[in-house]
Amino acid sequence: MAVSPNDICQRIERGFASLKLQLSQWNDVEKSNHIGVELIVPALFSYLQRESENGSLALDFPCKTNLECMHEERMSQFNLSTLYAQRPSSALHSLETFLGELDFDRVSHHMYHGSMMASPSSTAAYLIGASQWSDEAESYLRHIVSDGVGHGDGGIPGTYPTTHFECSWILATLLQAGFHHDDIECEGFQGLVGILRASLEDEGGIIGFAPHTADVDDTAKAILALKLSGQRVSPDTMIKIFERRDHFTTFGTERDPSLTSNLHVLLCLLHQPAVSQYSSQIVKATRFICQMWWSNDYRVKDKWNLSHLYPSMLLAEALTRLIQVIDSGELLDDIDSDLRCRLSVSLFQACLRIMLDQSEDGSWDGSQEQTCYAILALSHARRVSFFDDLRHEIQTCMNRGVAWLRSSMLQPEDLPWTSKTAYNLAFVAEVYKVAALKAAHCKTSSKGEIGHSFPFVSILGELEGHLHLVRQTALFAPLDEWQVRASLIESSFFIPLLQAQRLQIYPREGSDVGADKYISIIPFTWVGCNNRTRTFASASWMYDMMMLSLLGYQTDEFIEAVAGPAFGQSKRLHSVIDQVFNGLHNKGCSLTSNGTMDCETPNALKNISNQIQNSPDSSSLAIERVEVSLTKFVKYVMNHESVCRSSSWDREQLVQECRTFLHAHATQLEDNARFASQKNGDILNSPAQTYYNWVRTTGGNHVACAYSLAFSNCLVSANIGHGKEVYPTVVQKYLSNAVARHLTTMCRIYNDVGSILRDSNERNVNSIHFPEFSDCVGQEGRKKCLTQLGEYEHACLNLALHKLSQETSRRQTLSRIDFDSRKLSILRLFCDVTDLYDQLYVVRDLSSAIRAKESS
Repeated sequence: MAVSPNDICQRIERGFASLKLQLSQWNDVEKSNHIGVELIVPALFSYLQRESENGSLALDFPCKTNLECMHEERMSQFNLSTLYAQRPSSALHSLETFLGELDFDRVSHHMYHGSMMASPSSTAAYLIGASQWSDEAESYLRHIVSDGVGHGDGGIPGTYPTTHFECSWILATLLQAGFHHDDIECEGFQGLVGILRASLEDEGGIIGFAPHTADVDDTAKAILALKLSGQRVSPDTMIKIFERRDHFTTFGTERDPSLTSNLHVLLCLLHQPAVSQYSSQIVKATRFICQMWWSNDYRVKDKWNLSHLYPSMLLAEALTRLIQVIDSGELLDDIDSDLRCRLSVSLFQACLRIMLDQSEDGSWDGSQEQTCYAILALSHARRVSFFDDLRHEIQTCMNRGVAWLRSSMLQPEDLPWTSKTAYNLAFVAEVYKVAALKAAHCKTSSKGEIGHSFPFVSILGELEGHLHLVRQTALFAPLDEWQVRASLIESSFFIPLLQAQRLQIYPREGSDVGADKYISIIPFTWVGCNNRTRTFASASWMYDMMMLSLLGYQTDEFIEAVAGPAFGQSKRLHSVIDQVFNGLHNKGCSLTSNGTMDCETPNALKNISNQIQNSPDSSSLAIERVEVSLTKFVKYVMNHESVCRSSSWDREQLVQECRTFLHAHATQLEDNARFASQKNGDILNSPAQTYYNWVRTTGGNHVACAYSLAFSNCLVSANIGHGKEVYPTVVQKYLSNAVARHLTTMCRIYNDVGSILRDSNERNVNSIHFPEFSDCVGQEGRKKCLTQLGEYEHACLNLALHKLSQETSRRQTLSRIDFDSRKLSILRLFCDVTDLYDQLYVVRDLSSAIRAKESS
């Protein structure tokens, strides 16, 4: 067919216009999980520019700089000469990257059955770059064009074939879903087993998705499939090739590690006959998996599947199996209590969030394959004792999913898998459907048979009393009881982690404070609000905020019970606070080799600490005890690893708010002492400020809200914004500070509403003790007026949040869309948590009562 040059030029112009339009909306290159994007896309751009006249096809787009940085980083770690070696490199899958740079004649020995690592585009690049034509490669490409997914219409797969992938996934998926190999014994079954076994033998114990494309995913899945089929293959070669210092790599080199690759390895090792033989590798993979899950914000992502439900399903499979192995008595000494808590959080979150995400029609995202992932994950959850109280809801979710599956058809546009392109595998999709239907109706015991070696049952019993408490709050009263209970269960896994750290900063021995019962409610305030709004902030963020809540309570207790008696009405406590901050500012902070902060307590303070333990009754040592504890507290906050990776602006705000927080406590001590010295009356005589000014300064600063929000901003800056300022413009800064101020004021007001009786008994200054409340009739009248002020501050908070959201949207850039969305979601979550505390204060005073001294 004759095509005129003019027609070709017009087609090029239209194609270029379309490319520019698509690129103008590309703002998430850092999140891309397509293979080699940092190599292939820059190479394609350079080819376009090379082909154009005078660089007329040069492209610019929002994430171009980020892509170039990724390209430079990857190329700095890559030596082109490795492609000439006998051992294949994963870069052979992307030879289209190296046109004009590589001697293609020197890589011809890597061709297998006409392809370069089962990649059509890499094979085509080889034919372009090599000096001699390969009929075998041409035959491979012609076969793909005519018989592949395009069937001659031009559609080309990103990867072909996927023989091992399909064989291993089909076998393992069916056998893990409840089928016994006798159930599916047939010629085809033995054929798949034979292909995998022969391939592992031929390729020395490691295989890939296709022959001679070795990776850890397909190797681990094949070994698992064979083990479940009654065959035994050693994982030793896989471990030797792919094990690294703290995880397993998918290939020899890669831009970022894969969660699912490590989950496949963990599953493979947990099904070995002698599990303890691989204990170090199991612990390594488990720690990596938990760290990946804990650090992930919102929905987990992986590089091999576009759906967050796929890694969630694998995590449910792997961690359920791990808990079963621990129950059996193996690995008891290898998986410590900290890691048990973290893996329990990971497992529970993965399954609960699947339940909370189910669509009204019973599906997940209207996708058959994703719905299958969800059902299979939940089928594992119901085997674990943690989920006993949710078994009915789990089965209901599964039944609704099954009903949707039975009434729907596989959609060709459902493309969950990813390599260079998104794709699906019809056989694998069909197998997931068969497996999901089987798993959903497998008979199970009335209670979970796995997880009884974990110590959370007793904790859950203690938390039962909180169910009635939180159901009285406006935030949680409308929720189904099972959702509140689920959040309490999730909270129970965090409690041992907090208890392990409860004495890290403030010693409680010898302190006149009651039992720290608030430890049991702190995790729920963060977990419950996170699940209620479906914000799904990372477990790491929640734990860090729980720790800060704990330290907020402890700081309040410590200053009131220890610093107060030690310093009396002296102004020296203010000087100590300033010295602590000035000392840290002058010393600065730096990361050690393992990523923690170099914040060792000076020898002088260590000696003082030792003396304190030996002479606890000395008044001078009591003062030194305060100095040591406050130094530890400030170091913990300021030298937190994420704080040190946050923007300089957000760090400085944290310094200011934390200093103000401690000074407010010192000032409150003075106010309390003056109030206690009054001979009679419950109205504060001659206060230094009006109530309006006090509640926005000393009163509001005294609660931990403002510095906690500043701390959260640092976490968001470091871990979601990669060091960007959370609020970059003057208007955003002003409005975010307005949010913080209304939040702290509201928090103080409702704190005082809930602690009127305690504060009056202990002679602590409460809002109602200010002269402005003297015209209110009785204590109930004052409480009513104070509540009215709290409602006003809540309305102001909502207005400030609305204005901040508007301003953020108005000044939004493509590169910040996701970051801005998440920062606002987490800010609203923080506000909800504060609101919940306010509501709980009204229902019950959470603070430990300071015991009156005998001399009082």
